[in-house]
Parts: sequence; C-alpha cells; structure tokens
Amino acid sequence: MIRKGALVIAAIIVVIAITVGLYASGMDDQITMDGGGGGINSSTVDVVIKSDGGWSADIKDSKSKSHSVDGFGDRTIPITCKSGGTYSLTVQKSDGGSGTLNVQVVTDGTDGSSSSQTSRTTSANGIMLLSGTC
Repeated sequence: MIRKGALVIAAIIVVIAITVGLYASGMDDQITMDGGGGGINSSTVDVVIKSDGGWSADIKDSKSKSHSVDGFGDRTIPITCKSGGTYSLTVQKSDGGSGTLNVQVVTDGTDGSSSSQTSRTTSANGIMLLSGTC
C-alpha cells in the first residue's frame, strides 16, 4: 500500500511540474526594468531580433537584474523601462551557423521621440553587446 501511495504522489508531482512548465513557456516576454511598469514616466524599448538560426539573449536592467531568452528565427521582445533608466543586452548566436543575426533596439520615449541602435553579425559564434538609456 505504501508503494501505491508513493506512486500516486509522484504522479501528482509530475503533473504539477508539467503544468508549471507549460504555463512558464507561454508567459509573455515583457520585462519590467528599473522597478517600473508602464506608468506616466515610462517608455517602451523593443528588442527586435532577426536571425536565420538560434540565438540567446541576456537582458539586464540598471539594478543588474537579468532575464534570459533563447530563441530561433525572428522575435520582438518588449521591455518597459522608466524614463531615464538604462538597459543592456547581450545577444549571441547559439547554433554556430553561418547565417546572419541582426539585433535592433528601438526606444519610443514618453515625448513621442524614437531612436534605435542596430548591430549585426555573421560570425559562427557572434556576440553583440548593446546598451542605452530609456
């Protein structure tokens, strides 16, 4: 009887773990930086990744909190950042292929202004570092 009870408990734990994993994989990629969140003094930063292959991004806020995102192909990752806050990101090709990895960071300020940074690599293990102020 103890073995059967242990199997039931193990099965419940597996179901919970799978449910949590599925929930986490479907979560929105929006990252809140500088403790802010969409208030009057916030601006939007879009990290636009265009790739022929796999990539990995590490996005850090001014408090050195980071969020990692792995992907393949094209993706846009929105970041909410308080006006005057900073961001930095490292994006690296993860498949070692010869394709192109383009990263553009587009910042839309609270005053309606817009700016962008662009970086590109074709190196098999190319790494790009981008940073700026919101």
